[in-house]
Amino acid sequence: MPRTARLSREDWAAAALAALVEGGASAVAVEPVAARLGASKSSFYWLFENRSALLDAALELWEREQTERVASRFTGIADPVERLRSLLLLSLGTGHADAALRLTCEADEAVRAVAGRVTRRRLEIVEEAFRELGMSAGQARHRAASAYASYLGTAALARVGAAPHDTDAYVDEFLATYAP
Repeated sequence: MPRTARLSREDWAAAALAALVEGGASAVAVEPVAARLGASKSSFYWLFENRSALLDAALELWEREQTERVASRFTGIADPVERLRSLLLLSLGTGHADAALRLTCEADEAVRAVAGRVTRRRLEIVEEAFRELGMSAGQARHRAASAYASYLGTAALARVGAAPHDTDAYVDEFLATYAP
C-alpha cells in the first residue's frame, strides 16, 4: 500500500492478523506491521494506543471472519452433508485450517482465548449438521470433535507438505467417514 494512502484500523488489523498467523503473537509488533503496510510507525499511534490494542484488533477480525461470517455463508445450504462439504472445501482451500492450528497452539493467553471461542463456535456448526443427520446430541458432539480434530490434523500435514493433493476426493472420503 502506498505511503500516501490513509490506513484504517481495519487495514492495520488485517496486517497484524497476517503477521499473527505467520509468526505468532510475538510477530505482532508495530514496526514490522508498519513495514508490511508501507506506513510510518507514528501513523500507528493515531489509531491504536499500543501493541496490545493492535493484537486485540487482529484477534477480533479473525474471530469475526472465522465464526459469524463463515456461519452465515453456509446457513442457506439446507442439506447438512452439502453444508459440511462446502465448509470443508472452503476451509481446506484457503488456509483457515492452518491458521486455526497455529492460533490454537499459540502460547499467548489472549490468542488462545479467541482461538478457543472460534473453535467452540465451529464445533457448534459441525455438531448442528450432525444432529440434522439424525444423530443424538452426544453422538453429534463426539462426531464433531473427531471431525474437527481430523481437520486440524490435515492442517498439520499441510504444514509439512504431506496433505492430500486431491482435495475433492479427500473431502468425499472425509464425509463418507464422518457423515455416512
